[in-house]
Amino acid sequence: MIGTKAIIEFFTRKDIRDIFYLPGIHTLSLSKSLTLQNINVFVGRHEGNLAFAAGGFAKISHGIGVVIVTPGPGLGNVVSGCMEAYGDDIPLLIIHLDTGRDEIGRGILHEVKEPENIFAHITKKTFSPSSPEDLVPALDEAHRTALAGRKGPVLISIPYRLLQKDVPFELGGNDDHQTRTDPAGLESILDGKKKPVLIGGKSLMTEQARPLLEEICSKSSIPFLTTTSGKGIVDERQPWCFGAITQKGVVKDILSSADITIAVGTRLRAVDTKKRGVKIRELVHMDIDEQWMGKNYSVRFGITGDLLQSLSCLGDSLKGRRFDWDLHDLKKVQQTERDGLYKEFDGYRIITLLREAIPEDTTTVWDLNMLSYWAEYYFPVYRQDTFLMPGGSSSIFYGLPAAIGAKAARPGRPCLSICGDGGVLPTMSELATIQKYHIPVVILIYNNNSFGVLENYMEERYSITGAMALNNPDFVQIARAFGIEAKRARTLPTLRTILLRHITWDKPYLIEFDYPVIPPPWK
Repeated sequence: MIGTKAIIEFFTRKDIRDIFYLPGIHTLSLSKSLTLQNINVFVGRHEGNLAFAAGGFAKISHGIGVVIVTPGPGLGNVVSGCMEAYGDDIPLLIIHLDTGRDEIGRGILHEVKEPENIFAHITKKTFSPSSPEDLVPALDEAHRTALAGRKGPVLISIPYRLLQKDVPFELGGNDDHQTRTDPAGLESILDGKKKPVLIGGKSLMTEQARPLLEEICSKSSIPFLTTTSGKGIVDERQPWCFGAITQKGVVKDILSSADITIAVGTRLRAVDTKKRGVKIRELVHMDIDEQWMGKNYSVRFGITGDLLQSLSCLGDSLKGRRFDWDLHDLKKVQQTERDGLYKEFDGYRIITLLREAIPEDTTTVWDLNMLSYWAEYYFPVYRQDTFLMPGGSSSIFYGLPAAIGAKAARPGRPCLSICGDGGVLPTMSELATIQKYHIPVVILIYNNNSFGVLENYMEERYSITGAMALNNPDFVQIARAFGIEAKRARTLPTLRTILLRHITWDKPYLIEFDYPVIPPPWK
């Protein structure tokens, strides 16, 4: 079959039904083939946004995100999205329809010599098939590489002329091999321990993990904490779940009082732990592989491989044991703390309002803004895969495009994107994409007319105010210009009213929340 047909057949065989794409002169024949297939093709307005959208799709669907780009600036624009995926272990397949390599050096359109080298340190691997015989095997290996072991992005550069060449089609078998380390000896490590604590990361985000955690934590009286990307592994209303490890108060006390910490499915990155003041006295680390073992904390005992199997072994080693934590009392103290936060801090009041005003299964997608920092610490999450923040490269331009991908992955769930005014403006061209494909994302823009966190730091460190001020447009009018309903709120009661009375979750909507800069939660 010709190359375009082979690529479509590859998508079909791999059950890839959603693609994020910005076409160009090099991809016209592929565009023709895509229009004739039962594939959802989201043609956006900027490749950078599409890369974030594909990443949001992958994170929510637990599948692979696919973005197709053209050479030159098209490829260059996905660097940030690829960095995000690489830093957050998100499987992304970037298909780059390249120029003709034999013409490099003649000044051809979009000429870049070996452009995949740009991605050498932000992908698991890059592929450059040069002949018709190489095309399908390279696609197959790229797909397998992205999803195998510790997931991540891959790039395949396909010369556009291969799209019209005869291509042999044959796929290899699936490689599901995982290394496993024998957990023998875990029980002896826990002997004599009185106050273990369990931390879960995003690799535990599977429904099979929930009953195992329930069995371990409730019966053995062990407090459970999550990393930011692990929020939602379990319903945070569980009596043994105390939320994110970044919190102060009770959570900090739990971590400092624990005589052993069991971290499962988390890399324990410095930015998520050490830089947040998370102290670990003695560590049992269970993860997919050894890549992050011992990077930031000394490991007393490590287990790699199948996390559910590791968790099951942990449960077996704890059967019949009950530890010294009084979980009921800890929950009471934590509630008292939160009552105090509610009385004192706007940030806590706002995220509490959001939690109360939106459905429990709403997918919330946050870029980096003052509200998202409060949410990272204190926003309770009840369902799996309903809390997204940029955890790789931490781009402020993440929220709106990632929400498009998240909604495409779970169309039956409400979706709320919480964006800062500084991060959302460069991405608002995708309102056209939302309207074109009838994607019912609700967008909340926290407009404090500044880069809020930087404004806070400038004032705190240098006693300078206004240095990070922004001159913003009327976001409501922008939304209406795209045919999207919008309202403005300047108070919390008005924001609550809009969310409860005007949002139906079956059509796109934009709320501009004009509110002063609030202090960050780490104060």
